[in-house]
Amino acid sequence: MIKRVVIIACIAVVVITGLAVAGFGWLMFGDHSHFETGLAKSKYLPPTAHDINIYTNPNITGWFVCDFSMNEEDFKKLAEKQGWNPREIKEPEKILTAKSVHDGTHKEHKLKNGLYYSKRAPNGGGVTVGYDRDNHRGYIEQSSR
Repeated sequence: MIKRVVIIACIAVVVITGLAVAGFGWLMFGDHSHFETGLAKSKYLPPTAHDINIYTNPNITGWFVCDFSMNEEDFKKLAEKQGWNPREIKEPEKILTAKSVHDGTHKEHKLKNGLYYSKRAPNGGGVTVGYDRDNHRGYIEQSSR
């Protein structure tokens, strides 16, 4: 009788541990992404931003990618508030768009005329931002990875 109880208890511990590990893995590494396009406003951006596309994935990567229409002066104010120091683009730079991340293509938008800032950690985490003067759009790609 005691032997049977011990066996059942051991099986229960193994099952519960397995479920806990699986749940933890799903929370950390699962796809919890969310994509919105054509937004008029966003809690992440100043009220002057519009035509906003946002991709977020709050898993372990903490990925946030957005692109939006805004005038350059407002973009500079946003950059200053966030502690970014964008510089004039001298050579073309590339930055991801929310739609390309959502679609899985990860096609980068080429910035030729505008502002650019990037601060990345060795693991890929950090932030990259850009402003394209030709289409009056700002871009943000941020990850905690």
